[in-house]
Amino acid sequence: MLRTALIGLALTLFAAPAVQAQDLQPRPLRFGWQASTPVAPFWVGFEQRTYEAQGLKLDLQSFNDNAPELEALTARQVDLAAVAPVPTLQMTSLGAPLKVIAAVEYAFTDKQGNRWSAVNLTARKDTGVQSLKDLAGKRIAVFGLSSNWYLALRDRFREAGVDPNGVRFLSMPYTQMEGALVHNEVDAAVMTAIGAYHVSQRIPTTQLMTSDEITQIAIDMSQVITARADWLRDHEEEAVRFLMGMLTTRKFIEDDVTQNGGVKVKEIMAKALKLDTDTNEAFFKLRIASTGRERDLLNPLDLPKATFVAYGKILTESGQLRGKPVVTYEQIVDISYLRKAYGRLGMKWDEDKVVSQ
Repeated sequence: MLRTALIGLALTLFAAPAVQAQDLQPRPLRFGWQASTPVAPFWVGFEQRTYEAQGLKLDLQSFNDNAPELEALTARQVDLAAVAPVPTLQMTSLGAPLKVIAAVEYAFTDKQGNRWSAVNLTARKDTGVQSLKDLAGKRIAVFGLSSNWYLALRDRFREAGVDPNGVRFLSMPYTQMEGALVHNEVDAAVMTAIGAYHVSQRIPTTQLMTSDEITQIAIDMSQVITARADWLRDHEEEAVRFLMGMLTTRKFIEDDVTQNGGVKVKEIMAKALKLDTDTNEAFFKLRIASTGRERDLLNPLDLPKATFVAYGKILTESGQLRGKPVVTYEQIVDISYLRKAYGRLGMKWDEDKVVSQ
């Protein structure tokens, strides 16, 4: 009964109602994602079946790193994927026929001055590490050696006068980082904000950098929605319906946060991620409560051009493109599917807040 009620609420959030599932021919969609990453629009949407409510039959395929996920996408083993933007930009620059059609969530500072960080560079306090210079020769856990954070952190090491090749980076899923820190298997980790909080409850830690400090990007994105360009041309309907599901889920989260203190979302995330009460509350305050606050800066799920330009600089300066030029924003981004999803949901696309140009 609760799930039915939640779905009904989610479908009445817009001035024009979302398309009802019974009015649609169900369409299969293979979606690649990273189940170890606590992204509320996916966990909440999957629990409420808001994507199915848009007439999609999802086949979820989870990956532990961006590289194999992008390879599966390129090889047509999945249709759509939520992946980090930097490796997506890298693969496209190297010839993969990919398009980015939406953001997933952001790391940013809102107009009230609140900093919403996707990840934190966190160190064990007993290592004596107080700055990047102290991490020379140390072991640092990162989510893949192609992630935004890893490549940007190498730049920050260079700026601090530290040779990044003298740092031992260890690739592992976010879910393993807490145990690795607690058991002294690594000295520091670029871990999710909630992971950093949770490990701080077990051992003394030092927070060295937030995600925007690592990337030096004002509006950063932990993940973007990506597909092959040819698949998008042939499956516009599925792509638009998926984005409608994302927007519906995000609006539900936003309304629950602002009108209900996040009670329903907390219940869903605690169940989905098996979080204890304190950790779940911290996760809500650190990440979920940011939902909707990006509206002061941009249309939700829009893709800032300046951010992609910054990513391109990270890739070029780190030598990740093998001498090839980085693709332009116009070559990799296609915002038309998102704008169609807005229109079908009766949402206003605020031209004064457009960042995808």
